[in-house]
Amino acid sequence: MDKYNKLRIEWDCRRGMLELDKIIMPFYKAHFDQLTDDKKDIFIRLLAATDLQLFSWFFNGSQSDDAEVQAMVEYIQMCRKRMSVNFFEIFYT
Repeated sequence: MDKYNKLRIEWDCRRGMLELDKIIMPFYKAHFDQLTDDKKDIFIRLLAATDLQLFSWFFNGSQSDDAEVQAMVEYIQMCRKRMSVNFFEIFYT
């Protein structure tokens, strides 16, 4: 049996802000299965944050008080840049 309820995690990836949906869901679909269990746990902790916190971390340069969550935010941003998703694609696709 899988330790992670992927349907629940995918549901938690769906956010109330389109901007966050365009960052979090593609990362989940492309990278979650390759993460170590420790990194998966950190990603799940990140999903427990509010949309306002996530928006602030991803778009306003604010940082999480949790160093591991902050490192996950930075990793997601790095992966996003590698996938060649730019700011305009987030809002206009």
